[in-house]
Parts: sequence; C-alpha cells; structure tokens
Amino acid sequence: MKEATMNSETLTLTRVTKDVGATIKPGPMVVAAPGQTLTEEALKDVAAGSGLNGAFLADLVVSMAAHENMSVNMFRVLQTTTTNPMLRSTFATFEADALQAVAAHVELMGQLGIPMYYISPAARMTEGLDSHMVMSFLTAGAADPLTIDMKAVEAVLLGSTLCVSNTALLAAIGEEAKGDAKAAIQAAVQQLEGPQRAHLEWAQQTQQRMALALVKHKAMHKMMEFTETVIAKVKGTI
Repeated sequence: MKEATMNSETLTLTRVTKDVGATIKPGPMVVAAPGQTLTEEALKDVAAGSGLNGAFLADLVVSMAAHENMSVNMFRVLQTTTTNPMLRSTFATFEADALQAVAAHVELMGQLGIPMYYISPAARMTEGLDSHMVMSFLTAGAADPLTIDMKAVEAVLLGSTLCVSNTALLAAIGEEAKGDAKAAIQAAVQQLEGPQRAHLEWAQQTQQRMALALVKHKAMHKMMEFTETVIAKVKGTI
C-alpha cells in the first residue's frame, strides 16, 4: 500500500483539469495525450492484496471524490444566491464539511494507491451531473428570494443523498476488503458518514418546515420573516 499524499492545492480545487496534470482512461469519445492517459493495467495494483478489483475501485472512489469536490463548489454558490443570513451561515458550515470530505477521499486515494489527479470517466459524468445542478442557480434572477431558498435546500437534499449513499456503498466495500485496504476504507467511512447524514437530515427537516410554514401562511409580505423563524428552529440540527 502507498502512503497518502495530500497538498493544499488539491483541497482548493473544485474540478481537476488538464492544467494540474489530470489523467484519464480513454473512452469512445475521450482522447488524451500519452502523458495524460491511464490504462486498466496501470490501475491493477490499486488496493493490492485486498481481493478487490483495483481498477474498478479506483474509478468508483474517484467518482465519489468528484462529487465531494463539486459539493464544495455548490455550497459556495448557495452562499452567494441566498439573502437569508441563517442559510448563508449554514452553507458556509457545510462547505467546510465538504472540504474535510475531500481531504478524507484524497487520503484514502493515497492509501489505496490511486494516482493523484486521476479522473475516471465515471467521475467526469458525476461532475457533469453536479455542474448542471449548480448551473440551475444562474436562473435565480427569475425567481423570488423564497423560491431560491427553497431550491437551495433541495439542492442540499439532492447532493447529500448521494453523499450518504456513496459512503454506505464504501462501507459495504470495506466489509468485503482484506488487509490494509479494509482499514483505510473503514477509517474514511468513519470520517465521512457523520457530517453527511447531518446535512441530509437538515435538508429534509428544513424543506418540510419551510414548505409547511409557507403553505399555511396567507400574508405574503410576512413570508420572509416567517421563513427565517422556521430556519432558526432547525439551525440546532446542524
């Protein structure tokens, strides 16, 4: 097993690109220069001795890391689109959690022997899915502040659902692994699952409380004040 390699630059990136040395496996519509091409053969020693398919595991873990990277970007965008100071504070906290999740994935990649800056085809598709969710907030000018806040909460709900699911899958893989890989995966899961579940629970509760409060509130001019009260009530669940 290789020792983890991590640097501050990795944790400030929200997308791994060619200019930082990204490598990828060529595909039907993917062409890469020889120095940026990674093959199945090059990934065969990932998680050596674990009894797992190293190449597939590498693709999967990198895809999970890409989602966390894009989550950092999403929380930054949500902080700029909301006018609600309580939501802005929550999204800043969630951004810090997402950065820690990226760090956990980077450490796991190093321990498993996954090359730094490797981007699997699955990871690129994950980036595409997440990017479209983030880009939807470019149309925020067509909506009122309450609608934007509701959609921001829904974005957290969608993103955190995948985070929780990914980590549950990682935990299941860890149960099947042997040797050092098992310990590395279990350590990563332990770091990841708590904050991710907290994000999901917050989003579920906030969506329900905001919607129920607003659907029962007839005075439109008081909705913002009422919504801030609702968010304050769930703030303690962060």
